[in-house]
Amino acid sequence: MRNPLGYQVTEYDCVPTTFIKAIRYLFGRNEIPPEVIKSIYMFSLDTFNRRGKSGKRGTSFYAVQHICNWLNEYSQGNDFGIYCDLLEPSDIHLAKNSRIIECLNEGGAAVVRVYFTKSLYHYVLITEIDDEFAYVFDSYYREKDFKEDDIEIVFDKPFKYNRKIKRVWIDSTEKKKYALSDNNERECVLVYRT
Repeated sequence: MRNPLGYQVTEYDCVPTTFIKAIRYLFGRNEIPPEVIKSIYMFSLDTFNRRGKSGKRGTSFYAVQHICNWLNEYSQGNDFGIYCDLLEPSDIHLAKNSRIIECLNEGGAAVVRVYFTKSLYHYVLITEIDDEFAYVFDSYYREKDFKEDDIEIVFDKPFKYNRKIKRVWIDSTEKKKYALSDNNERECVLVYRT
């Protein structure tokens, strides 16, 4: 049995929530080892704000790398078929035949960092793509429509996505909500069920 994809508990836990969403998207509830969920949270929220408050700047890229490596190692030694592929910034785009599109077409998911607001970045999960839209599950809960015509809230696909974003919008190098933004700052982890 699969569960609906979930939302953040705090303002800061988009990384662990998005990795867990990828796992929930790819695996049934009875297939997911509790140790995987525990470890993702344990490795996340490793930053500090200006006042020294732990986790209040989210999760570092080093922690994202660690989660990927740990999941791959865990998969080799246990009965949990998952593979994570951390892409180089130059490979992170939605052009035809990109590695992200290949992954999605093979039934995988993409954990990507997007621009959010006020120079803040945010992680979301891309689960599907077509010629016009990327279908995204954003763990930041929102009911109010976006003023941007290229971003649409979706309420009736809780197992797959909650945003439809125009491909040209999300693949943009501009600093605007849900854009992959600057080519050198892009981050993406492809997640496959093996």
